Amino acid sequence: MTVNGLREAFPGWSIWRSSAGRLWATRNGRLTNEDYNRGLCQTIDGDDVAQLAQELRRQAALAGALPDGEAQCPAAWDTSR
Repeated sequence: MTVNGLREAFPGWSIWRSSAGRLWATRNGRLTNEDYNRGLCQTIDGDDVAQLAQELRRQAALAGALPDGEAQCPAAWDTSR
C-alpha cells in the first residue's frame, strides 16, 4: 500500500509524511473525552506505511468495538488533558 492508498482507505484522516520521513495521520473531526477514554487518538504515527495502516485499522476497530475504558490512547497523543 502507498500513502495515497492509505488516504483512499481511510478518508476520515489527513495523512502526511514529515520532513523526517515519519508518517502521521490526524482525524478530520474532533474527539470527545469519552472517545479518548475508549482509546481513540486524535493523531497517530508510524515508521512506514504498513505500521501506520496497522494503527489506522486498530483505531477503526476501537471506534466501533471496545466498551468504555478498555483501552487508552498513548499519553503522548491525548490532548484532552
